[in-house]
Amino acid sequence: MADGDRRSEIGMKEWKCKLSKQQTPRNVMDGIVMNYLVVNGYKDVAAAFVKDSGMKPDVPLESIQNRMDIRKAVFEGNIPKVIEKVNDLNPKILDSQPKLYFLLQQQRMIELIRQGPEKISECLGFARRELAPRAAKNEQFLEEMERVMALLAFPDPSKSAVGHLLSYEQRQKVVSALNTAILTSQCQSKDPRLLFLLRQLAFTQSQLQERIKLVFPVIRDFKEATFCAMDEEKSLKISEKENSGPKQQ
Repeated sequence: MADGDRRSEIGMKEWKCKLSKQQTPRNVMDGIVMNYLVVNGYKDVAAAFVKDSGMKPDVPLESIQNRMDIRKAVFEGNIPKVIEKVNDLNPKILDSQPKLYFLLQQQRMIELIRQGPEKISECLGFARRELAPRAAKNEQFLEEMERVMALLAFPDPSKSAVGHLLSYEQRQKVVSALNTAILTSQCQSKDPRLLFLLRQLAFTQSQLQERIKLVFPVIRDFKEATFCAMDEEKSLKISEKENSGPKQQ
């Protein structure tokens, strides 16, 4: 198609019509869902999905159990049990990844702080034995240790500037790091295929806009998977150009 024949705009109705004609085989969709469940360690949901769809996973579902047990121990705040289970699974994981091991020891101290002021003495002793020697050799470890130690300075650590360390998200961060390390050690993909597809979608949208100069409904919010209408998209582009332009002196 010649450059002069290229469409510059496609409306919402036409765009949705085009998308509705794109058919993805059911087994492909089921494979993406199964891969997501396996990589993220949702064994029970994966087992139910096998019965519902007939889709067989790439690995035995039993192999997910270790990661589930480790995940459960993290959310229970039982870091010694986590370290024991990881070492039982493969001792080379923590031996070869000092950053991951430090993250676990840091989380262990966070769990001690979570138990209240009566654990302050134990916290200080733990920091001196386990964190300080490693932090002395690594600037990043030192910064992380200082952030955790700062929790001890507040009557209610959860409401402090570093209170997020006591949050669900912090435990999830530990789970994600462990999940990645275990999957890598087992020569499995650490990211679900769905994540790759979303990245590919974002890249394709940007290429259509920047190289083809096509204006069309795009997905900005991948969580909600809602389209951004052309008028919104144009306004956003104008705003982005204004913000990226030269500053007034």
